Amino acid sequence: MFMKKIYLVLFLLLLSLPLFAQPALPGGMQTLADNILAVFKSDFLKAILGIFLCGSAVAYAFNKDNEKVKRNCIAIGIATGILAVATQVIAAVWGAASS
Repeated sequence: MFMKKIYLVLFLLLLSLPLFAQPALPGGMQTLADNILAVFKSDFLKAILGIFLCGSAVAYAFNKDNEKVKRNCIAIGIATGILAVATQVIAAVWGAASS
């Protein structure tokens, strides 16, 4: 009974071998990933991030006494910074992976 299980596992591994020979991303997925990367690296996204950061700074300047608004503005500023850094990380990783 135990040998049958071992044979079944080996048979299934043998059947899955052609799957491992395929490229990591099919052609359609590759172009989709390139399009998503282009959006992250675009000037449009950088402008939107700049607008968010400036709007957050203005809201923070007018509402320094309101703790709830202050907390939200700081969170927006941190999220904008993380997204700006993430675009650079994505571009570096994607560039290293494609070469």
